[in-house]
Amino acid sequence: MEKIKGGHSRGRIKQRQTEAKEREAARSIRSNEEQLKLLKTRPGNSEKENHRLVALIEKAYNDAKKKKKRKK
Repeated sequence: MEKIKGGHSRGRIKQRQTEAKEREAARSIRSNEEQLKLLKTRPGNSEKENHRLVALIEKAYNDAKKKKKRKK
């Protein structure tokens, strides 16, 4: 897709919106573990997103553990 010139043109704004929707769709398909692996390949720390993903993974692990205990 060719980039439209002009920072504030309607066409460029629309193009950025559609690109963002595509990125969001790709992100929603990935699991938290996959996103964490991808995050480690990027430059920079990304501490907030890293912390958020680790907390979500731990919560899911603990919930699964609790469900196993209840079934016994």
